[in-house]
Amino acid sequence: MSEKKVLIFNQEKCTGCRSCMMGCSLYHDGVCGKVASRVAVIRNEVVGESFVVGCDLCSDAPCAAVCPTGACSIDPKAGIAKINAAKCIGCKECAMACPFGVINMSVKTGKAFKCDLCEGRSEGPVCADWCPTGAITYTTPTIAFKAKRREKLNDRLQAAKAGEEV
Repeated sequence: MSEKKVLIFNQEKCTGCRSCMMGCSLYHDGVCGKVASRVAVIRNEVVGESFVVGCDLCSDAPCAAVCPTGACSIDPKAGIAKINAAKCIGCKECAMACPFGVINMSVKTGKAFKCDLCEGRSEGPVCADWCPTGAITYTTPTIAFKAKRREKLNDRLQAAKAGEEV
């Protein structure tokens, strides 16, 4: 496993304040809003919890594998999938392929967007800086912690989906 820094989401620390979403949207689009954020806070009212969902920065990136134009591709320098808006045709294939549902479509342009780790920002991703509880950190993971995090996130996503059907 690479020892590059990654975003780590500690679900137990998330209070649902959505500060991460506001910082992200403000940094990227100059507005505070849920629809412009590259990270999301999901509230499961059935069990009374909130959790943060963001790009898992997959090394095998299903979003990049399905993109018909190459707009979504692995950036070899950063080691993550990025979306080139100039090449994006807004087909939503990448969004449908993402197992975490963290690729969104811009309401202004109709093109896909996702986390780029706040490329160019020397301090790293804004969401980690703006999270008051430390639920989001930008650090080097261990294999065991990342696997446990992914398992817990999948469990919570399934529970949230079950709650939506009611």
